[in-house]
Amino acid sequence: MTPKTNDRLSLICLTPEQRAQTCDYWYLLRSHGSPYTAFRTRAALEFFLDLHHLELEAPLPETLGTHAFIRVEGATREVMHMRMEDMPADGRRVLKMSNGDYTLGIAVEDDEGVVIHYVNPNEHRITYPHALARAHEDAGHIGPMEGMI
Repeated sequence: MTPKTNDRLSLICLTPEQRAQTCDYWYLLRSHGSPYTAFRTRAALEFFLDLHHLELEAPLPETLGTHAFIRVEGATREVMHMRMEDMPADGRRVLKMSNGDYTLGIAVEDDEGVVIHYVNPNEHRITYPHALARAHEDAGHIGPMEGMI
């Protein structure tokens, strides 16, 4: 399968006023100028950047709530499978947000970087309790989740 690629990434660090208009996000990641994903904590953002081998072109502001626009070098790649049986057997187990659910993702390294594999939301797949998975993600522990993944 050919992975879906999200590239031409940029990060927006929000002010408290901007954050009040979101679901408590401080950081918004965009691909080609369109919303891609968001993070409530710096720890979750940094885990995501590390997982996907992404590099910020400038450092994050030291003070939370300082507005910034930062280009991101690199791309994310993902593959959606129709069945759990089609998922790779090997790889790092991580949380993957898909269609409003925290589900199982398998991060696999290849010659081009990391690919996150997960199962289509319309099929039977593993999901995790939202509050527990969200707290785990916010702490920067997107994976693995002992006892859950």
